[in-house]
Amino acid sequence: MILKHFLIPFILTSLLFTMLYISTYLTPFDITALNQSSLPTLLTPKSLNSSLSYPVSFAYLISASKGDTAKLKRTIQSLYHPANLYLIHLELEATDHEHREIARFVTDNHVFQTVGNVLVVGKPNRVTYRGPTMLAATLHAMSMLLRIDAKWDWFINLSASDYPLVTQDDLISAFSVLPRNLNFIQHSSRLGWKLNKRGKPIMIDPGLYSMNKSEIWWVIKQRALPTAFKLYTG
Repeated sequence: MILKHFLIPFILTSLLFTMLYISTYLTPFDITALNQSSLPTLLTPKSLNSSLSYPVSFAYLISASKGDTAKLKRTIQSLYHPANLYLIHLELEATDHEHREIARFVTDNHVFQTVGNVLVVGKPNRVTYRGPTMLAATLHAMSMLLRIDAKWDWFINLSASDYPLVTQDDLISAFSVLPRNLNFIQHSSRLGWKLNKRGKPIMIDPGLYSMNKSEIWWVIKQRALPTAFKLYTG
């Protein structure tokens, strides 16, 4: 979970190259960007807590891939609360049918549309697990959530396979007594063994340049450690 005021410190400088792709890799949440004229259009979100008063609010990014539509629906329904903001990212590997199914799931839900706090990324990203494309998608989702409505207090990143162990009311109640400048990111420049094991290896994420889904791969030759900036881990 990340307090929105700590987004800039959270960005790892060692992955600065990834940021070059963010502005072009994802576009806003216009669902018609899927080039499917039959897709419904999502409502513009209303301001959080505009009609109801809650002590805190969470912004959720819920990510899913091909074959995850059933789990995605289950997760959204179990997490839903009118105080929160939800952004769904069904990655590019999912079929057009799955994208339409999730879009209709959101637009056909009367509560979602009345409150206007559940949205879908219209032009999805191709995400490789553990690759920089995953970080790029997460960072861009944060910026989108801030642009949609900046009144939330904490950001939570989940996948369709996650399932809450407490209710949203209990979560809101627990966080209502916490200071708003509290975040849950552990970061350090004391890397130890990670300097050689993570700082020097070079990895290639095919999702940055290829339309075909594949795992990241590692280059045999290693690079020298950077001298222009420090590496951090979190």
